[in-house]
Amino acid sequence: MAAPPPPGSLPPPLDAPAAAKLSPTEQPNPEYRTLYQAYADAYGSIDRLRQALDAPVRTLNGTDAWLGPEARRWGGLLDENRDTLRKAADRILWDIYDRLSATQRTIARV
Repeated sequence: MAAPPPPGSLPPPLDAPAAAKLSPTEQPNPEYRTLYQAYADAYGSIDRLRQALDAPVRTLNGTDAWLGPEARRWGGLLDENRDTLRKAADRILWDIYDRLSATQRTIARV
């Protein structure tokens, strides 16, 4: 699963000048602003999560300190967990993206 498009591919929340141009029956949707900011924050920092197990994999593969069947078994589990972590990171982004994409930028003024 690939990562979803960057936050800039979606319309940003309405700023004050744009909100002033809305009809009297509309207002900016605060939920859209919150989701957009959450998506931008997650998108900007998700690589730290994706790469969290890269250093242990490099360490295990870069040394002869631990060899044998146990080392290979443990290394295989480490690789599986790294793949799972990367998929989970993409899933987090997709979940926020899908919710944001389905949220209207404006709502009816109450």
